[in-house]
Amino acid sequence: MNSPSTKIADLERDLERILDNQRRLGKRILWLLFLPFLITAAVVWMFHNLSVRLADVEIGTKLVTIERYVGTDRNYPWAISQYKQLANSDGRASILTRLGMLYYLHDPQGNETIALEKLREATRAEPANWEAYRNLTYIYFFSGREKQAIEAGKKALALNENDANTYNNLAWIHATSEEFGDLSLAQTYAEKAVALTEERQSNFLDTLAEVYFRQGERERARVTLRKAKAVADDPKGAIHKIQAHFKKLFPNEAL
Repeated sequence: MNSPSTKIADLERDLERILDNQRRLGKRILWLLFLPFLITAAVVWMFHNLSVRLADVEIGTKLVTIERYVGTDRNYPWAISQYKQLANSDGRASILTRLGMLYYLHDPQGNETIALEKLREATRAEPANWEAYRNLTYIYFFSGREKQAIEAGKKALALNENDANTYNNLAWIHATSEEFGDLSLAQTYAEKAVALTEERQSNFLDTLAEVYFRQGERERARVTLRKAKAVADDPKGAIHKIQAHFKKLFPNEAL
């Protein structure tokens, strides 16, 4: 016959087992209660991602359409209006960057301020957006703001070491600037731009020829300008520019 203390111990063990079973049952009930919420959250997350992807596809399709018409008819006012609508609903850096350049291409003098504003806005939206700095370099370069062009160009190259256009613009500045002249650096930049484009970009070859000429390497300049003429794909524009440059450097010779 069990003693009273033994019975109490048995009762305590039975009670503990009952409590353990109740705890496990409670946890299962909680999981059953929370399961619908977890499923709902997962479904909502899936639909959100799907909506974002569909929106990206829609924007991408619209961008392709806009750029196709810009490429064929150069209707910059229409393209600007389309990009402005996109920027109002989706202010990503790539859209702001293109909007800024469209403003500038449409009217370089009249739209310079708003073009720069949009490009700076793009750099604030995405500090690692190299294309915005590349375009800032381009505008500063053509507006004669050499110091700002160099600063923006260095940022562009830090973000994208294969930015041939920026290498070319900086090369011209360092080759021709009274304040920032550095022929050694100009040669490095110009040769990099030409190498990246495999000697197929006439403007970059033209810049390199200018660098060689200023270094006193007349024959290399002459050969490089002839290469530029050979690859020029715009007879009415690029070739005329190269011929004018050659005539300036070698007035008594024919290209």
